[in-house]
Amino acid sequence: MAQVLSQDEIDALLGGLDDVTESEEGNEEAEAASSSEGTIIPYDFANAAKMTKVKLPAFAAINDHFNRGLRTTFSSILRVMVDSAIVPIEIITFKEFLKRVPVPSSLHILKMEPLRGHIIMVIDPQLVFSIVEIFMGSTSLGKSRIEGREFTSIEQRMIQRVVNAILKDLERAWQAVYPVSLQYVRSEINPQFAKIVQDDDVVIVSKFQVDIEEMSGVIHITVPISVIQPIKKNLQSSFQTEEGEDPAWRRGMLQNLRLTPVELTVPLGHATISGADLLDLEEGDIIQLDTRIDDLLYGMLEGQVKFKGFPGLYKGQRAFKIDSVITDLEEI
Repeated sequence: MAQVLSQDEIDALLGGLDDVTESEEGNEEAEAASSSEGTIIPYDFANAAKMTKVKLPAFAAINDHFNRGLRTTFSSILRVMVDSAIVPIEIITFKEFLKRVPVPSSLHILKMEPLRGHIIMVIDPQLVFSIVEIFMGSTSLGKSRIEGREFTSIEQRMIQRVVNAILKDLERAWQAVYPVSLQYVRSEINPQFAKIVQDDDVVIVSKFQVDIEEMSGVIHITVPISVIQPIKKNLQSSFQTEEGEDPAWRRGMLQNLRLTPVELTVPLGHATISGADLLDLEEGDIIQLDTRIDDLLYGMLEGQVKFKGFPGLYKGQRAFKIDSVITDLEEI
């Protein structure tokens, strides 16, 4: 015969079930709290570089300084208006960087003395061919066929001239942070032959977009973390770019000013004649000017009077000997 439970036994049994339910709910809440306090994030070994947080504020200052020099250098070499802009830096693996480099490309392997290791400068092929077209006197840029061809020896020599000028700008940009001497090692076209570090090594990629008329291209400066490891503290410190206190910037500005072409004119004198006399002029006729042979003449720079001097000859060329510099326009 089945045993019949009393009311007290039934109440005790139901009370035990409530205790079990409350205990389970408490365990679930504890597990949720523990998971919220320490969330487990899977570590991506394939993209470890992206998860690496490297703060190098001095790198931004170096890129800003280099960008200004890059704009001036391209404008002076190509004799056209060139604009450039900085693209935010990326910290990626070297393998991922090589995947982004198109073929063919102008890759230049450089040595940063006294640091150990190499860095890479990459110039987009479209930018390379546009530079060559400008050197050749072409007026239509960006129409050269890029795919399936390599750079000729003439094109390589032309781009080498630009690379040498860029290296000087990059040296000046590093001067205030850590003086380096950039040495050209070799050039490559295929990225597979420009492996300076292992595929999984981390590199810092600085990009500079160069705009020449209607054509745009990018210059990459790729620096492995292992190369700058000895000067990491220099790059992590705050760096102020005060142009007035930067000797490298001042030297670069003075050099660019010295290389700027200016027009110098020396008016020999003036004369007033009638229209009838002008029509009667023939070869060999003499026009009397309002100046004498021993009078001082004015030398004008870009239409502004700056000097006083005498005309003459120097090594068979017409010359102007400066007697004094005019600093006050009231002297005129």
